[in-house]
Amino acid sequence: MDNKKKLTIIIAVLAVVCVFAVLVFSGILSGDKFFGEEESTDSEIISASDDYMQYVKSNGKNELPYLSTDIENVFYTISTEGVVKFYSFADNTFTPVDASGTYDVSVVMSEQKVSTTVTYYEKDGVISGYGLYTGKTDSFDLYPYAFFRLTNYGENYDKAYSTSCLLLVDTTEDDFYSNEKVYEEPFIFKYSDSSCTRMLSEANRTVGIDGTKRSDYSLINDAVIDGSIAHQLFFSGRQYAEADEKVDLFRSGGSGNNVDNVRLAMDVLGNWAKYVDGSIMYITTDENENIIIEKYDTDSEETETVKTFDGVKRDDILVSGDYLYIISKNVVYYLLEDKEVSLAYNKADSFRADMFISDGKTFVVRGYEDNRYPCMITADAESGTVKNAYTNDFFRYVVNPILAGDNVIFSVQASDNFSYYIF
Repeated sequence: MDNKKKLTIIIAVLAVVCVFAVLVFSGILSGDKFFGEEESTDSEIISASDDYMQYVKSNGKNELPYLSTDIENVFYTISTEGVVKFYSFADNTFTPVDASGTYDVSVVMSEQKVSTTVTYYEKDGVISGYGLYTGKTDSFDLYPYAFFRLTNYGENYDKAYSTSCLLLVDTTEDDFYSNEKVYEEPFIFKYSDSSCTRMLSEANRTVGIDGTKRSDYSLINDAVIDGSIAHQLFFSGRQYAEADEKVDLFRSGGSGNNVDNVRLAMDVLGNWAKYVDGSIMYITTDENENIIIEKYDTDSEETETVKTFDGVKRDDILVSGDYLYIISKNVVYYLLEDKEVSLAYNKADSFRADMFISDGKTFVVRGYEDNRYPCMITADAESGTVKNAYTNDFFRYVVNPILAGDNVIFSVQASDNFSYYIF
């Protein structure tokens, strides 16, 4: 069975689950809206209601979920066949727009050549491109699946913007519809001839003890791209035994055998790291397994702990952008400002989050009240004041919520397409 069929089957199975969810949802378990300190009762939570619909600015259906690009108010969809389409978003409406063009790209990963067509959209010097490779699962290829993304360097990166950009590859099939991918393979993509040059030496690319690819070779995400300087940051555990489950943060020293790479920190959590005034900040744990924020000075090569969260362990945090959410306390910590904001939600004592996103203006948190009732909360990021809190079984099946300006976009998979709701 080839990988395209496999992806289709996975989505079909998810669709069956979501059909059941829609059947449950059609009886609407609950849709009450709660504000800040307003009192509510359990009977209100489980009552049949679709009150939350009055707060929906727009809703509709689409064959595929809308995903974020690097360009403001531009979104894209991608099918399991690799067909990419772009949309502009204005007045709570998605409108198809023509792609700017395509590139045929080929890369070599662990001696396997992987090729695809990347479709891109470009505006005001910002490029966002996407492509998909799917091989045959019954072959001996290490990479039956690869998602490609074209993107600009971070604003401080010491490269010529006009001649090249980054080409990132994610080989984790489960991330297909994720807005927050972690990429195992980074390349420098040259516009003039579509050539791809490794950012790290192929000689150091290894496979696991079972002969399959290592997923922890060189990991890169939006956080390290956006905060990069002349030498890119990477996450990697390739010098450790796979059973150690450790992540290492390092700074690339350039081409060659990677012997000049600067290895910075072990056991970095959340794949978050950022350059701040000549230092690199990251999240890890201390000897008591408490979450801590550390800072590595690139000049003195010394490390200091700038924040300790006593009693907060690795399974008690969610990270989005430059914000750390402490699940047990319903507190958001501003990683770059040493500032905490409490989520002002009247049922916080019984609420436990499992999803968190923020753009610095709004917090969106999905969790469960009393471990039973799915609830989606939006809050002001500056004060923590809850704007809206909707409790309904509908929110159990949200796929990758998106913040777009003052809007929150929720997608839910239905039988043969996706329903979306704009709040």
